[in-house]
Amino acid sequence: MTDLYSLIVDDYRILDSENRPVEDTFSQNMIWLDNPGCILHPGDLHLPNDLRTQGTMKPGLYMTIVLEGTGESCARDGPEKIRYAENKLLGMAIREPTPCTGEAPSGAIRAVGIAFPHSSITALGLEQEFLDLFKATERPVLAFSVQAPPRIQAIASEILSPGIDGQAAKLLMSAQATEILARGMFAIRHNVELTNPVDQKRARLQATKDMMDADLRYPWTIAELARRAGSSRRSFNLRFRAAYGVSAIDYLRTRRLEVAREALVYQNLSVTEAADLVGYTNPANFATAFRKHFGSVPRLFRSQALS
Repeated sequence: MTDLYSLIVDDYRILDSENRPVEDTFSQNMIWLDNPGCILHPGDLHLPNDLRTQGTMKPGLYMTIVLEGTGESCARDGPEKIRYAENKLLGMAIREPTPCTGEAPSGAIRAVGIAFPHSSITALGLEQEFLDLFKATERPVLAFSVQAPPRIQAIASEILSPGIDGQAAKLLMSAQATEILARGMFAIRHNVELTNPVDQKRARLQATKDMMDADLRYPWTIAELARRAGSSRRSFNLRFRAAYGVSAIDYLRTRRLEVAREALVYQNLSVTEAADLVGYTNPANFATAFRKHFGSVPRLFRSQALS
């Protein structure tokens, strides 16, 4: 067991389906990055058997980008379970030592884990922001599991298959870990806001917006969105604009085009594939909307990415 474990966990064990200890061979790729002060754990492996982990997690921020594989983890004395599957960004904020467990079935796992000990969070000037996450709850653990954006998927893929090596590779990993930290903090804060709503109408509005984000291919209409939010069309439009600064239709159009752009740049999709990904059935209409929003046609973004 590597000494790096002592920064983030006590009494760590790996067990098989019969509760027998399994030798740890999974931590050999763990890396400590002085800047921003985190443990990076690239994992591209095949589990021969179902495995379970146990340990007491120390205070800090823990995030994983899963590209392939399934499983779950949770605090042993709490109700929250984080289930993960392909292309998920998941993690936990922990403010006091907490017994945790995880399960992974046999099969392929391709994932990147990042752990920020509490001391690193303080050194980065994020201590108050970290503590603010727990203002609305007495629980010592906050968990989230969301669809990883194409950008984060691309970062994880690059970490697992880096195109450079040496000190330049470590410098790049530091930048990648910092970006994942920023996005992870936002995801946790967003989850706290949903878990502790002060306004049920706002919670339903947020849930409706999340449904839009989760399925950009679906042909959403204002009538259906308003119904899901429990509002009239007029009330829904007014409340959405007041909450998010734009109309629901403008928000949906922008999100579709932003996700399509990320897919063109980071996933090497064709223009037709990117259009279909976000619900445009007519590539010409997609190209027109894309050029109007970004000032350039989508094929130029794709050609720049390929070059």
